[in-house]
Amino acid sequence: MDTLIGSLAGKVWNHLNDNGATGFKQIKKVIFENESAGMESEKLGMALGWLLKEGKLSVIESGTGKGYRVTFELKK
Repeated sequence: MDTLIGSLAGKVWNHLNDNGATGFKQIKKVIFENESAGMESEKLGMALGWLLKEGKLSVIESGTGKGYRVTFELKK
């Protein structure tokens, strides 16, 4: 499982490096576009947690209620 999450973390990092700040749903769509293994949100959450723990991501929160959004970007 560590290998899978590490691989996903690398894909997330590459996406953010190439495209800049991106929301959770968009990252999920891009990273899992060719997979149907299930549990995508959980796996993506673990990959994002990995990058956050390493201090590589910034989290941008905006809105409230149904308009609440979380966006991730690489730390500068």
